[in-house]
Amino acid sequence: MEKKLYRSTRDRIFGGVCSGLSEYAQVEKGLLRFLTAVAIVVTGFLPGIIAYVVCVLVIPSEEAVLKDQMSYENEENFHPKTANSENTKIVIGVALILIGVIALAKLLFDWVDYRYAIPVVLVVVGSLLVYKNWRQGE
Repeated sequence: MEKKLYRSTRDRIFGGVCSGLSEYAQVEKGLLRFLTAVAIVVTGFLPGIIAYVVCVLVIPSEEAVLKDQMSYENEENFHPKTANSENTKIVIGVALILIGVIALAKLLFDWVDYRYAIPVVLVVVGSLLVYKNWRQGE
């Protein structure tokens, strides 16, 4: 069965994006919610909130994915996987490395500004994750 990204309707705080993403990536929900909050604060609130709202609008809900899954396959239940501690450790490690690289660049180079560095890092990491997922799907 192919994994699908969706917004969770069972365990959500705002739009269910973090909960659905945590089930997809097998990472702790609390960690993703914390990283999302940090990203929203660091980007100056408005860009982070706009990105979250876009995710809510673009990512399908759990019911839509479940209906789609049931229409193509005759399965009785849809069971998302639980969090994987190895994936959680990797996400924490990558986040700490990125924060360290940005802080070091800020100390070494006066022209590095958090307003520009963090969005670039987020775009690069997001692009790598999407590319990796796309390559696994082939």
